[in-house]
Amino acid sequence: MKLLKRIIPIFLILLLILAAIFALGRYGWKLLGFQVCEEAGIESVEVGSSTVKIKGFSPGSFPEGFCGYYAEEQDGRLYVGFAFSAVFGFFETGDFDVTIPVKGEIQEVILKTKQTETSIWTADPGEAAAAERCGVFRYPGRK
Repeated sequence: MKLLKRIIPIFLILLLILAAIFALGRYGWKLLGFQVCEEAGIESVEVGSSTVKIKGFSPGSFPEGFCGYYAEEQDGRLYVGFAFSAVFGFFETGDFDVTIPVKGEIQEVILKTKQTETSIWTADPGEAAAAERCGVFRYPGRK
């Protein structure tokens, strides 16, 4: 009986430590922002008046799970970074479909990683009148 009283608290402490490690791996990367963001395959970008919707996938050959995105809005540009994890690839796919709320008008969407910035959508002046009518820009991207 004394052994059981010792094993249960140790088991609960180990379970709590594993849960903390899992949560830190899943959400802790956001503390470093774009420093840990990776390249992503972008399928489509839709820019509306208050949201930007981005669909894409993990471009790697090893299955990596989508952990989340990090976004910053500055001077009409939306900088977006995506994080993937090989550990979570066993639980989910690397495909993502995110809707990012924005405060102002977006003129350009930029995919940002630690080392690179790549423009994935730019407002076309010819489409500006059409955008005011329908409120959505579309970027065909790659499939």
